[in-house]
Amino acid sequence: MKIRKKWLNGTFSFYLILCCFFSLPASAEQAQEKTTKTYTIGITKIVSHPGIDAIEEGFLQTMNAYAKEKNVQINYNMQNAQGDMGTSSLIAKKFAGDNLDLIFSISTPSTQQVVKATNKTNIVFGAVTDPLSAGVVKSLESPGGNVTGVSDVWPIKKQIELLLKLVPSVKKIGLIYNPGESNASFMLGKLQEACDQLGLKLITKSIANTSEVYLAAISLATNVDAFYSSIDNTVLSAISTLVKVANKSKKPIIAGESDSVQKGAIATLGSNYNEIGKESGSLAIKILQGAHPGDLPVVSNTKTDLYLNMNALNTLKINVPAELAKEAKVKY
Repeated sequence: MKIRKKWLNGTFSFYLILCCFFSLPASAEQAQEKTTKTYTIGITKIVSHPGIDAIEEGFLQTMNAYAKEKNVQINYNMQNAQGDMGTSSLIAKKFAGDNLDLIFSISTPSTQQVVKATNKTNIVFGAVTDPLSAGVVKSLESPGGNVTGVSDVWPIKKQIELLLKLVPSVKKIGLIYNPGESNASFMLGKLQEACDQLGLKLITKSIANTSEVYLAAISLATNVDAFYSSIDNTVLSAISTLVKVANKSKKPIIAGESDSVQKGAIATLGSNYNEIGKESGSLAIKILQGAHPGDLPVVSNTKTDLYLNMNALNTLKINVPAELAKEAKVKY
């Protein structure tokens, strides 16, 4: 009996040890699950076009890399206003009422809507051309409030000078724009200033939506030597329509951003919009880690690269100077 009792005690002890051993990983895993931090980010964009989509992609790349590195979870609520300001306003109001850790707004119109909707939820914007005139920050150095982000001011005069290097005969430039977009109105002023300095005439047509781009382009084509495609989201979402009219009338398009070159404009000195998204993501990470948006200066994306569409240039029989061809970062 003593031997049997001793054997039973030993077996029971061994059983307890085994139970403890196999239960440890599960307990550790459960503890890890409990301590994993979760963030919820709302993403709002005014419309879908290559430039805006590239910003969104760059932002997600940066945020997902951060989540993997720090073992945190990020949930996204991604919304697209499809070019409708009323829808953009509804998205902003919905985000303001949700328990979000951060809102990422892409474009000037979307940012204006979320800034108007909430002064509590952290906001990071991407590609707001002029944050001051748009009324989304108090200053670029100290934005104040709950907002900061990345500006994408274009080198408009250099872009027009590029056009003149490629097509020296240009005297009149046509612009289609939506006056309802503050970024488009801001760019109009800068383009007019550049044309005045370079001795060129600017002829404009205003529109309210993408369906009006075709007739506006037809109207301008007979009176201009070239088109300029601005930062106007209404026009950019219909860039293929402008390209079609320009090609038919044999008028070149100088673009403000690289994606329009890929779509058929002849050239640009443009920003890398994927990088703008990544820079926006870097600001968002600082905020999630405890920084206050109003204390983070607005980042100005000033780096540009030369993009050429060789097919468009050849179609219009435009010769590219050797130094420009060598300088080009991307040729389509």
